[in-house]
Amino acid sequence: MSTHRLFTSKFVSRLARPLTEADVQPQLVYNEAKQKSFWRPPRVSRRVQNDLRKACLQHGVDPVAYGLPPVAAPKPLKYKPNKLEKHERMRAERQENIQKNLQKMPQTIQAWKEDKLKELAKQKSSLPI
Repeated sequence: MSTHRLFTSKFVSRLARPLTEADVQPQLVYNEAKQKSFWRPPRVSRRVQNDLRKACLQHGVDPVAYGLPPVAAPKPLKYKPNKLEKHERMRAERQENIQKNLQKMPQTIQAWKEDKLKELAKQKSSLPI
């Protein structure tokens, strides 16, 4: 259960000078001597940024005016279906395959009957007995 924090004006006084982009965003810095670049973390952590934003709102001050980034919109939740068992995952594909085979069934039966008749014709001897 969360509680409502009251921020003092001393906490808001940390914003005596507006924050720069380097204060609130990580910066990519290139080191000429080593010919490499690295990420420098922001001077004010995200947690402190949110505390400062809440303090500004409590004291009726616009947080964006002091260089704090605007509140980001919440990201949509990712939906990943359950894995299920293999026969359940393959059910739709299997049903589609069954329907296709049922539509081909008359031709399949006809071809089978013709093959059977050919086999019987081969087995009959040409002798009249």
